[in-house]
Amino acid sequence: MQLKVGLEVHQQLSTKAKLFCDCPCFSGTESFASTTDPDSARQIQLRYPIEFTRMLRAAASELGELDAAAKFEARSAIRVRYLSNKETSCLVEADEEPPHPINRDALETSLIFALALKSRVIDEIHVMRKIVVDGSNTSGFQRTAVVALGGYLEYGSAGARVGVQSISLEEDAARAVKLGAHNKETKIDAEPERTYILDRLGTPLVEVALAPLEGTPEEVEEAAGSLGRMLRSSGRIARGLGTIRQDLNISIMGGSVVEIKGVQKLDQISKVVRFESARQKFFFDLASEIKERVGPELQIESRDATELFRNTDSKIIQKSFSTFGDGTRVFCIVVKNFTGFIGRENAFHSRLGKELGEIARAYGIGGIFHSDELPNYGITSDEVTRLREQFHLSTKDAFILLASQQLKTNLTSSALLERLRQSLFGIPPETRAANEEGETVFLRPRPGAARMYPETDIPLIKITKDLLDGLGRLIPEPWDKQVKKFELRYKLSKQLAVQLFDSDRRQVFEEVMKETSLPASFVAYGLIDVVQSLSGEGVKIDEISNKQFKEVLIALDQKKFAKEALPDLLRLLSENSQLTTEEAMNKIGLSMMSKDDLRLLVKDIITKNQNLVKTKGNASQSTLMGMIMRQVRGKIDGKIVNEILAEELSGSVSQST
Repeated sequence: MQLKVGLEVHQQLSTKAKLFCDCPCFSGTESFASTTDPDSARQIQLRYPIEFTRMLRAAASELGELDAAAKFEARSAIRVRYLSNKETSCLVEADEEPPHPINRDALETSLIFALALKSRVIDEIHVMRKIVVDGSNTSGFQRTAVVALGGYLEYGSAGARVGVQSISLEEDAARAVKLGAHNKETKIDAEPERTYILDRLGTPLVEVALAPLEGTPEEVEEAAGSLGRMLRSSGRIARGLGTIRQDLNISIMGGSVVEIKGVQKLDQISKVVRFESARQKFFFDLASEIKERVGPELQIESRDATELFRNTDSKIIQKSFSTFGDGTRVFCIVVKNFTGFIGRENAFHSRLGKELGEIARAYGIGGIFHSDELPNYGITSDEVTRLREQFHLSTKDAFILLASQQLKTNLTSSALLERLRQSLFGIPPETRAANEEGETVFLRPRPGAARMYPETDIPLIKITKDLLDGLGRLIPEPWDKQVKKFELRYKLSKQLAVQLFDSDRRQVFEEVMKETSLPASFVAYGLIDVVQSLSGEGVKIDEISNKQFKEVLIALDQKKFAKEALPDLLRLLSENSQLTTEEAMNKIGLSMMSKDDLRLLVKDIITKNQNLVKTKGNASQSTLMGMIMRQVRGKIDGKIVNEILAEELSGSVSQST
């Protein structure tokens, strides 16, 4: 199987201002992406009190062409609600004022990256408008500028190379947020409204697009890791969850290219490549079987089955009738000689029925029913029989049912007919989203060249040789040299130095080392080992900000709690990120115990366990230590507990003998 993967990395820059205005950049460490809790929703609306709405529509490019992705996003009248405040956005983000001159710091950073990757910087940079009609940009487009072409990236221990196609500077999109039930997707229909917060809109991004790799999924991940390290080594990028996003363009066997959006974590890349290549291979193989059985063209049509199901027991179809009344239509898409193909799946649970359901949901319908899974979901065998009789279908013929208001069923039916026809050829070119497990789901058709046109509000930017010569001196040292210096400066092991240097908590580490007397090895342990252990338990450690991490470690240095309590304290803060360190300590009862109080407790436990002490003598220390630590963990250092226990136990053993 010939696999090709093109990698696009989008990295937020750590500039003081946004790309086309003077508003501060979004930090990238806070997320409201899926809160529907009423109290949280009210807090968000209080924090972002400015609100306005827009309606989406597709616009043609300067050549009069309508981009397929833009047309898809504007398939229905979607109302978009925007929330903002004066501290994080201005009239530029609201598209009520022309963009300001481009942020020179961001531009120079993108040029430094281009020089580091041996790319050819463009003499005159032209800002373009890229049509985006999902609501994430108030203007309906994203401003972007190609700054360099060509070059290469070295990756891996063997010094492999992959070409660089382009380097661009662009503005980040607004943040999507769900506030309450108006955005809740049901099995029947998704409400045609979206909400975005404007604080992130306009934050500078650098996009590096690599040439297609033909290696393994692990090699693709390795190349992404090397590129990320090169960007981080500059010290000019934002850090934290959401500040870097990878898009993957995947194709196999010379087939259509599928774009996978929004891969946030490095270790997610190989999972996505593995899943998506298996998904595409499954549909290539399925296409061969379909053509062998039905020939070069499907016999397919859409029919109205509303009256057949007007009195059905299916709760899903009943809900559609109760919601839309006489405006409800139940469509039946008939595919001759197609039975078995819709429900078949591979080991990764890819199946045509699932793909069709994703398309239906994208058009605002909660899902579909198909003949390979019926009778089920309240649809009886008698109803299936009557449908086959009315439409003269044999058991070899497949059908798909969808129910909603007429406009949606018409649009969705057309999209499903097209996807079924494409099943003869493998997979269509489309844009998909990835989840944590690497599985991908349909978002929209792939965009084309018609989505780009010049930005007339921003003059072209000339790049001089003198500017490039000056920036050439700012190219960062190679990552491995910087890590070696980091390792020696803090006397860390190589493995720990690499983990910490690559971590989003590196800044916390360096600040804590300046402001406390904590050993470097312990601070690194807290930021790497403890974090990994808690993440493995499912703790949402990314909810804790760098500021909170720093406050916790400073409190530890001030002996406000013992190091054994660090995991418990971080676990609580991850669940209640609004708590201060002091509040979290009080909530779990952390207060330092004096040595005198500890000694009294140790004596009491030894007295209560005299039989154990008489039987085992000093060998009972381990058992007694466990008993004591259960009561004092987090209140006093375990080393001190061990020392006092050893003293008191030794005296008790001497007396008993």
